[in-house]
Parts: sequence; structure tokens; C-alpha cells
Amino acid sequence: MMRLTMALSAALAALVLGGAALLGPVPAAVAVVVVIAVIAWGWPRQMGAPARVSLSVTLFTAGVLGVAVMLAWPRGDDGLRQSWELFEPLAVLMAWGTMAAFVVQLVRGTGRPLRIESTVATMGGVLLCLCAACWVPLARYAEVPRVAGLTLTLALAVAGTALVGLTPWMQGRPRVLALVMIPSSGLVAWLVSVLVGASSGVAVVHVVAALGAATLVALTAATAPTSRPRPEDRPVGTTLRPRRAGYALAMAPVGAAGVVGHVMLGFLA
Repeated sequence: MMRLTMALSAALAALVLGGAALLGPVPAAVAVVVVIAVIAWGWPRQMGAPARVSLSVTLFTAGVLGVAVMLAWPRGDDGLRQSWELFEPLAVLMAWGTMAAFVVQLVRGTGRPLRIESTVATMGGVLLCLCAACWVPLARYAEVPRVAGLTLTLALAVAGTALVGLTPWMQGRPRVLALVMIPSSGLVAWLVSVLVGASSGVAVVHVVAALGAATLVALTAATAPTSRPRPEDRPVGTTLRPRRAGYALAMAPVGAAGVVGHVMLGFLA
């Protein structure tokens, strides 16, 4: 079950990521690594997977490598159009992370429980951590005003939706999330675009990014466990100690919103 502190943490993390991205690549990388650490720390528990230490190490390693690649990848002369090329090394890291997930299960040995479930959970966690690394490209182009506006819009959309949508009293209310919170994030994005003097084309990109990020938060809120699971439901629910899992789940859409911003970078070219 989501807690108010988890919603507050997700909102704060989104604002910190946005602010760090505006400051530059290195501050953004530090903030992203912290978010990745929280996801890696609790994701195996959220998925009810055994061998949690090895899975957490796999997720964290993949995420840190993704951040390092985003920092070190050479920046060419094509401007924002080149930002999509950064997906190529991320795809390679995703493949390596998938292989690592299988290797971990091979090391565990034949006959160990939940090997398939653990493999799938690890692959999903690796994808989340690599998506979080996509906040760094936003920082690499932060000197471009329309990119700074995109970063600000994305952070505000995630923070606002998380602050409301991830609270305990919003769980089990998908209609409110879909009909109120997501459109509201688009409206806020449009207002921010107007305030910063963005053109109509740039404003559309900002609105689409905000809607995409808010949808990620809404999906997280709609699918979050609404009560403490029974022990026999642990493999398909969450852990019997939900706090660590809850924080990882709350940070998941915050990190994943990075890939939304990364995709939108190319449309700002």
C-alpha cells in the first residue's frame, strides 16, 4: 500500500531531478544515481523475487552504467537531433542487463523457486533504471531554452501527479486519475509554456511530455497494491515488509519519466 511519505518522496525526487538537470549533467547524474539506488534497493521486494541482493546489484550496476554512458557519449554537431542516438548504447546495456538476469538465475542453480519470475522482474527493473538515466540527456542540452522548459514541465507534471495520485486515498480511483490528474498536467504544461514564451510547436511538445509522464504516475497508482498481502500471495503481490518496496514503486514513474523527456528532445530540434 502506498503511503503519504512515498508520494512526498516521489514528488520531491521529481523536483530534485528537474532542478539538477537544469544545473548541468554532473548534478543530474548524481540525482539520477540516488533514484536508481532506491529503485534497485526495493524493486526485488516489490516483485516478490528471491535472491534480492544479487538482483539489486544487477539493477544498480545497469543503471550506473547507463548514467556513465549518458555522460561520456560524445556530443556531435547535430544538436538536439543527435540526442536520439543515445538510445543506441542504452539498448546495448538493456541487452547486457537481460543476459545478467539469466546468469544470476543460472548461478542460483536448478530447482530454486521463482526463477522465471525473478528473471522477468530483473529485466523490468533494468529497463526502469536505464529509463531513469535518460534524465541526463536533458541536462546535457539544458542551455537550450526550450529544453529547459521541457525539463521544468516534466518535473512539475511528475511532482504534481505523484503528490496527489500516489497518496493512499487516491488508490482504487482510476477514473479520477484518468479524467482529472492527467488532463490537469497537460493544462499546467501549457501554462508553463505560455509563461516562458514558448512557441506553439514547443508548447505542444511540452504538453505531450507532461501527459506521458502523468500517465506513468497514474498507471503506477492504479496498479499499486491496496493492502498488505497474505504470505501465500507474496510471489505475485509485494513483500511482507512493504516500506522498501513502496518507495521503489513510487520512484519507478519518476525515473521512467526520463525516457519521455529524452524522446521529446528530438522533437524540439
